[in-house]
Amino acid sequence: MRRIIVSLAPFWRSMRRSVPVALVGGIAVLVAMVAASLFFAREASHDANEALAAVRLHARAVQVFSALQDAETGQRGYLLTGDVNFLEPYEHARSAAESGFLSLENQLDALGMVRARIEELEGLVRDKLAELDATVELYKRGDAKAALAVVQTGRGKELMDRIRLVMTDIETLGTGNAKARVATLDNVTSWLTVFIAVSAGLLIIIVGAVLHRLVSHAVALESAQDALSRVNETLEEKVALRTEHLQRVNAEVQSYAYIVGHDLRAPLVNIMGFTEELNRSSEIFRTWLDRQPQSDDIDERAARLAVEEEIPEALGFIRSSTRRMDLLINQILVLARAGTRSMHAEYVAVGALVGEILDSLRHQIQERGTEAEIVGALPPVMTDRLALQQILGNLLDNAVKYSDSARKGRITIRGWRDGPAVFIEIRDNGRGIADKDLERIFELFRRSGPQDQPGDGVGLAHVRALARRLGGDVKVQSILGEGTAFTVSLAADMRLEQKEDVK
Repeated sequence: MRRIIVSLAPFWRSMRRSVPVALVGGIAVLVAMVAASLFFAREASHDANEALAAVRLHARAVQVFSALQDAETGQRGYLLTGDVNFLEPYEHARSAAESGFLSLENQLDALGMVRARIEELEGLVRDKLAELDATVELYKRGDAKAALAVVQTGRGKELMDRIRLVMTDIETLGTGNAKARVATLDNVTSWLTVFIAVSAGLLIIIVGAVLHRLVSHAVALESAQDALSRVNETLEEKVALRTEHLQRVNAEVQSYAYIVGHDLRAPLVNIMGFTEELNRSSEIFRTWLDRQPQSDDIDERAARLAVEEEIPEALGFIRSSTRRMDLLINQILVLARAGTRSMHAEYVAVGALVGEILDSLRHQIQERGTEAEIVGALPPVMTDRLALQQILGNLLDNAVKYSDSARKGRITIRGWRDGPAVFIEIRDNGRGIADKDLERIFELFRRSGPQDQPGDGVGLAHVRALARRLGGDVKVQSILGEGTAFTVSLAADMRLEQKEDVK
């Protein structure tokens, strides 16, 4: 007996070290995800703002030039007709051009346009407005001939042509800036995608390591309890102490799995939000590009390709990855709750319960042309109804989902009682499972065969965990290409199991 206790001592020390280390590792990964998300968000926000500034710059330039053209139109209308109704749109357009240029000048300076070029544009706008004002004033004073003479000199057209050239430079500056920012956005998106994938992998590894340690610990403790019972029945008190310790460790691991799953949601929500911000910024730039005349410019084609294909594709990958990660978190929380939820024994008519489950699957059964049959009477049990419903529902859903399209599907459900235990068998003639995968399918995130059906490799792990909490287990027999049989065992009266646990 002393040798047994001594041999277990290193294992206990390993558990006390490994669980906190795994918790610290998980927290470190979460902190890194939050920090990286904030960094990528800041970079993406900066680049998006710069791209938007370039778009606004071009829009402001177009507004100024359009206002000048409107003012010139009002001037021409007034000079040609003498109708004072043309003066109101003329004054409005002139004021808009003057105020719009002041705003445009600040933007040009902020985006690094050569100061001499800005001053040149300022002089041209000022001269154009002066030319318009002079002709209108001449006409108001009754000197229409002098006003028209000023127009006929062509000075106004020359000024507008020169202003148009400067506006072309502004458009080139804005387009170049926007292209550079789109390229940076694409780069940030790529890094964010890689980081999400790596972080998700690390978290899965950490959770898997903790669960593996828990299973190893349970197996080792069970062996020790058997050995101690064979040595002397008087050691029941010590065995009870060991069991209590195991329950505390199990509770710690279940709590850790819940904490990891719960705390992952905050950075995941941030990532989803930042993804939508990137998408909105991309759509704004894409809308602007759609309004521009298309050309054979290589940079323009690259920009269109980025906003129309590459960025949406990257954002789509991020969304699918975050949805996948959210689903995995949910499944981790399901397993965590399965280990902590209180079980309540009640009378369950297993035959009626199976009938309800088959009714809920009726659409899938009929769609696949599968037959489901309950063979004989299924024995009733005193157990937790919800847990048993989840077990049988998962197994029946798998039997329907993994039917073989080469033949008509058939599912049979039978049950029997053997002493204090009840057995329920679900047999199908579906695809079957390879021998090497018969135990692996019960491991977390493990699946077998072609991956052409939705699933995350959590269902059977959940089924086995629930079955063991009901005082039983799940076994599987299968022949690849012929079919599979799952046999669920559980205590006929869970209340007796609970009393034994109390003792």
